[in-house]
Amino acid sequence: MLDYKRLLLYLIVATAVTAAAAQGHVLVSSQNSIQEALDSVPPGQEVAVESGTYSEDAIISQGVALRGLDTGGGFPVFTGFLTIASGNVSLRGFEFEAPEASPGGTDCRINVAVPCQIYLNNFAGSWLVCPKSAGFWNATQPVTYQFESRIQRSRLGNYWADYQGTDENLDGIGDQPLVIAPGIADYYPLIQPADSYLLQGSVETKMDKINARVNEPFTIRLRANPTTGYQWYADYDYYLLSLEAEDFERGSSAALGASGTYVLAFKPLRPGKTTISLVYRRPWENIVADTRTYLVDIEASSI
Repeated sequence: MLDYKRLLLYLIVATAVTAAAAQGHVLVSSQNSIQEALDSVPPGQEVAVESGTYSEDAIISQGVALRGLDTGGGFPVFTGFLTIASGNVSLRGFEFEAPEASPGGTDCRINVAVPCQIYLNNFAGSWLVCPKSAGFWNATQPVTYQFESRIQRSRLGNYWADYQGTDENLDGIGDQPLVIAPGIADYYPLIQPADSYLLQGSVETKMDKINARVNEPFTIRLRANPTTGYQWYADYDYYLLSLEAEDFERGSSAALGASGTYVLAFKPLRPGKTTISLVYRRPWENIVADTRTYLVDIEASSI
């Protein structure tokens, strides 16, 4: 007999995925299918996956960003087979575990058929990957990160449990590349699991979305108090965005040391999807008081 409750639940999930895809951004929980989400979004958009365990097989057949979010339970864990069969793909924020059948390292689980960008993931071993194309096994732009209570900025690769390299300057990045296959390497391998490099307080329970158009500036407004020495620092994609201005607006109180609003004005340069990460800290300290992340969806100018 037809299970009407299950059918209704399926229709609700499918409707939610379709509606989110129309906006170019799909959020997947452990009750949903990553593959359905990948198939529902247009090229150039993002599929964000919440904490949980995902055992399905998936094929990325168009240029999208697949991003794992730590929503309180750590990086999402992927235990199925993943095939990347399209260019312009980015993959970050996942835990790739060894299958129970072959924990010793003989079972390839991730097939990379074309060049793509893969960084800030945790791999149980380099043998999990079958790369047929070099691509980028690290971020192509510097990333602001925290390692051993120090705020730093560099390109970041992935964490490999079988990496045996050194870290002489203690920046959390291996001094020697992790060779995945002949001619293919992660040149910025991480010494500790990738989630150790996230800024304190960056558990992503919510990511604010900004809809923008090319050449039409937008602003981000955040509470701040510069008299304490704290300031907002922005990490963004210089190819898609330009930071045009930063300013502090005093609040209604005239009292000495009163807080106000820090305003950052960005100008979109090209269509695409990107994120703006902001940290609130003193320039002479490596302690982060607050973090914010914004998803920016940039459309072509209407003119």
